[in-house]
Amino acid sequence: MWISTILSFVLSACSFPFIIALCKRWQIYDPISARKIHSGNIPRLGGIGIVAAYYISLCIYALVLKQLVLPLIIPLFIAGLIVFAFGVLDDLYPMPPVYKLIGQIVAACIVIYGGFEFRQIFGLVLPNWISVPFTIFWFIGMINAYNLIDGLDGLCGGLAFLTIVTLFVLFHNANPITEIFLLVAASVFGFLLFNEPPAKIFMGDGGSQFLGFIIATAPLCFSSEKLEFNKLLIMFVLTSIPMLDTIAAIWRRVREHRPIMSPDRSHLHHKMLNIGFSAKQAMIALVGIQAILCSSVCFTIYLNKTQSTVLLSITYAFMIFFFSAIHFINRAVNRKIAEMK
Repeated sequence: MWISTILSFVLSACSFPFIIALCKRWQIYDPISARKIHSGNIPRLGGIGIVAAYYISLCIYALVLKQLVLPLIIPLFIAGLIVFAFGVLDDLYPMPPVYKLIGQIVAACIVIYGGFEFRQIFGLVLPNWISVPFTIFWFIGMINAYNLIDGLDGLCGGLAFLTIVTLFVLFHNANPITEIFLLVAASVFGFLLFNEPPAKIFMGDGGSQFLGFIIATAPLCFSSEKLEFNKLLIMFVLTSIPMLDTIAAIWRRVREHRPIMSPDRSHLHHKMLNIGFSAKQAMIALVGIQAILCSSVCFTIYLNKTQSTVLLSITYAFMIFFFSAIHFINRAVNRKIAEMK
């Protein structure tokens, strides 16, 4: 396992100089627009390095332990490639959001067909007519949440890396399949060497949507008698930064009668920049908060069900408070700027 993990990191880290050179040669850069905060030409196909390193190391790992993991990972393997392919195509040839949505639904259905779906939530058994649409909605939400949060150097990769490592720590004793998540974490870590501020390459939609997909599979693949009751709440806490940012974005666009998928400069990181954080400070602050969230979740291993529920609920409430505080501070700053004009 550790050999495959090291291989994933090495392949990832070694691939990016070549990907950067190819992007520069073919002029494949992240477009500069009013909602973007970077300047200059930055290659945007970093997702290729992440996914290629992961799949190569995964294939080697699966060949060694094919009796244990191969039947389990085939639907995840195929569905992940579909999500990634649609993301990369959008990086190269921007497509209408509905096309990407179709790809995400197809990928979710493949995962469900492979036997992975929400069968119970907080101890309540779900009938198929609820579990299937809920699982599809979960995949669409997570895939797009990590795509939307990918707005600062090192942010999406940093959040995803900490989340994936935490999930491995929580569930690895009871689930051999969690070991493949370590391969993703290693691949993402190799990418972060080139994505730390100032970034030399972006992961693009292909990378961010693939990471959202991988994280979305966690509560469907992993089980633990001790953590089963709060598994969904654990995921809510671990993904609270991209999740709450996405919920706020949807509410903002509905309120303003704009298309849900329309871009803007009102995401969490934009607000933090507006109130005085530098891009690097905002990234460090958010990744630091994610580390606190991950620590809080890991602490539930030592608590009973009731204690875990209370701790996770308080942690999630703190994140709602944090988002609200940033929102109102940003509104006050905008009001002050307007008064000065």
